[in-house]
Amino acid sequence: MSTLLKNKLFISTRPSGQSDELNRLLQAEGAETMDFPLIEIRPAKLSVQEKELLSEPDRFQWLILTSPNGVRSFFQILKEQEIDFLPEDLQVAVIGKATEKVLTSYGYSAAFVNPGNTGEDFAEAFIQQIKDTQRPQILLALGNLARSVIQDALRDFAECTRVNVYETVSSGSPDSKMIQLIQNLAYEMLIFTSPSAVQSFIRQIPGIPAENVRMACIGEITAREARKQGFRPLVVAEDASARGIVDSIIQFYS
Repeated sequence: MSTLLKNKLFISTRPSGQSDELNRLLQAEGAETMDFPLIEIRPAKLSVQEKELLSEPDRFQWLILTSPNGVRSFFQILKEQEIDFLPEDLQVAVIGKATEKVLTSYGYSAAFVNPGNTGEDFAEAFIQQIKDTQRPQILLALGNLARSVIQDALRDFAECTRVNVYETVSSGSPDSKMIQLIQNLAYEMLIFTSPSAVQSFIRQIPGIPAENVRMACIGEITAREARKQGFRPLVVAEDASARGIVDSIIQFYS
């Protein structure tokens, strides 16, 4: 076991049950870990029209999934719709290796994995993939807080239909002991993986001095929200994965 992060406490703000890999990697470097879930992922309440769309996946040529939560929620909805398989000619495009990994766990492989980690990166590369085809029908299975950057960028190249398959909401009652620990600066870094977690943090600990918050962010989008709220992230991982954030933290201390 490495001791680079020995006796340093890292707090993950990811939803309950989604910090296992991150904690394992940090602990392998000698760190201590705690979970402080700031957001919850819930199934979206679909309209009748949305259910009809998802019950006929063969009307689309591409399915775009932008996050592991999106993959899980999409296949849960298919299960509820009693759809056992995706059409063979439906191609799947994903953002990031983490999303691809979860897709693979459902028995499907991605026909397109974007080279970056943002919607902008995805759209720029994906346009090159489809620009010579006849305006494909594309289904975007997203979360309610996902930006519209992909469908906006693809507007001149495809017919895009967006369905929000999950919702991101703030977690329930604040953990008073965890809040006290953070206020006392009795930790090394808070780890944020989404803008919504940063916003929830502000609501749960209002008035906390920004200069007292030590944080690491996965991706520039999350870091951008943190800076907007007055924070200065110590670490920003370009690789939006557990391995990516841990490697970036190690590099910071090295």
